[in-house]
Amino acid sequence: MRRETQAPPRFSVIVPVYNVQNYLCACVKSIVEQPGPKDWECILVDDGSTDQSGKLCDAFAELCPGVIALHQQNGGLAAARNTGLAAATGEWVLFLDSDDLWPAAMLSDLRAALDKAPGYDWYVGRYLELDAADPAALPAAPDLPAFAPGPYESPDYAARVQKLYESGNWSVWRFCIRREFLCKSRVTFWKKVRWAEDYPFDLLLLKCCTRLYFLDFPLTVYRVNRAGSLLNSGLAAHFKGILAARRGFERLFASPGAGGFTPEEQREVWRRMSNVFWPQARTAAVRDAEVRRACAPLIAQCRGLYAAGEQGRGRPDWTAFRLLLTALPAPAALWLAALGKR
Repeated sequence: MRRETQAPPRFSVIVPVYNVQNYLCACVKSIVEQPGPKDWECILVDDGSTDQSGKLCDAFAELCPGVIALHQQNGGLAAARNTGLAAATGEWVLFLDSDDLWPAAMLSDLRAALDKAPGYDWYVGRYLELDAADPAALPAAPDLPAFAPGPYESPDYAARVQKLYESGNWSVWRFCIRREFLCKSRVTFWKKVRWAEDYPFDLLLLKCCTRLYFLDFPLTVYRVNRAGSLLNSGLAAHFKGILAARRGFERLFASPGAGGFTPEEQREVWRRMSNVFWPQARTAAVRDAEVRRACAPLIAQCRGLYAAGEQGRGRPDWTAFRLLLTALPAPAALWLAALGKR
């Protein structure tokens, strides 16, 4: 249901929805019960859910002014976010995963912050974590010692990436982005990247934005340890996502003008991708032979990332694993590394 007024909303919140019938009510409730003016639209994108999530989306759109329900065949989180972006009409875009929440009065804090520090296209907030495995848990703030509130500007791409990454989780539910800027940048989510789709989006958008503003309050309550979440999906899917992102950047860098990325900036992208790859590769070194068999051929296809980044270096066990994976076929390296784990 779109609101009756013809004036565009100030905020568009995009919520991809897939098989979250047990969490969607709490998610939408945290949006519609925000205090202050109803200057927002909530775009629920049902990504081909097979449970009752799609029907819940329609019910919320019928009952809650400002809530819009869209439906599509399953295409993944990136595709659902793109669908939401195409439908958004607000001045500002926010993202919220359908198993997460907005903190109470978050929009009031955000309105005040935007009015106090105008002129930026990209605002980055803190976040809270809620342990889904503990029914008695309360939202808690993760330790982010490097988070520095206020403005940040740098002409150096690697410095901007470093600043964003050291401030905490790379996920887009920490962001408030001016929609006009996002449209002009022509950056969207890569649909073929079905795991960790946020970081290619971040790396692309940081190329277009030299000024960030860090907000000293949480934009999201992030639900961790949820069974069935994308983060907890099969490990092989993680490598498929990494490979899809790698191929996307290879195509971009091989195109005329390389998407505007200098050779140095391209190395920074590969460095960051390698740092995503290595923890997943280390996780695949397990005693479970079925997991190793599923992951090994995908890990081998990531060989071009082995030499970049810092995650495979430093600690002796990580260095040893990197050397094993570099010197031996992936199945043998994973098997030997698994033997060394306690």
